[in-house]
Amino acid sequence: MPTPAQYIARIEYVDRNIKKQVENLTHADSMKQLPFPGNCMNWNLGHILVYRDDYLGVIDGVSAPDKAEFAIYGGGSKPLTDSAKAIPLEMLIERLDESSVRLKAAFASLTPEKLSSAYESWAGDTLDDHLHFYVVVHEAMHLGQLEILRELALSQK
Repeated sequence: MPTPAQYIARIEYVDRNIKKQVENLTHADSMKQLPFPGNCMNWNLGHILVYRDDYLGVIDGVSAPDKAEFAIYGGGSKPLTDSAKAIPLEMLIERLDESSVRLKAAFASLTPEKLSSAYESWAGDTLDDHLHFYVVVHEAMHLGQLEILRELALSQK
């Protein structure tokens, strides 16, 4: 399983790649929908954000995603097609940057004992299992979706 330093490196990797995928795109670009069931770039970015707030709360015991935002961006939510309900792209990027700072500080404070502590979750039995799923697997999946959504936005400019 990853170490705190590896979790920090993973967050930095995802953040760098998010910046590449949103470069020169507008909020309207982030709302483009694929012609088959899926979700837009804005939803994918908001989804990463609300889950970062969620697993930060697992570490610090305090943080939590905004309930109204989770209703829009959480797992199982409806496709985000109403631009007025979406967080503006620029604000999403700022908030992802802010979440990264908080997460990296939280990861830096994790001890081996805390990582191996019991955590009841379908994603695993320990805090490390839970974090591994969300930081490594979950964020990678949504990061990969951003590439095709960027190409969609560029193809319609």
